Amino acid sequence: MLNTSKDISYILNLVVSAEHRRKGIGSQILLALSEVAIAHGFRKMSLRVRLNNAPAHSLYVMFGFIEDEIIPDYYHDGESALHMSASLPLFIPGDDLYSFY
Repeated sequence: MLNTSKDISYILNLVVSAEHRRKGIGSQILLALSEVAIAHGFRKMSLRVRLNNAPAHSLYVMFGFIEDEIIPDYYHDGESALHMSASLPLFIPGDDLYSFY
């Protein structure tokens, strides 16, 4: 995480190897990052994701990330990125485990 603003933590890269995807690992990483960010006083989390990465986009939306802007030609191959952000703490809507936040 990189502090790009006093209140915003930034996820630079979140990768789960192909053979371990769809097992909840990405969700657990996001929740852990949320806890660490809160412990360091951050109020929001921000990231960029490839426009064609539908699985990652769906994961982030599930955790409350909203689409802020499209950044044209962001990646070295010319693909655009989607900048997304969410208020902390992150949680899965309807998950009673995190309703105490």
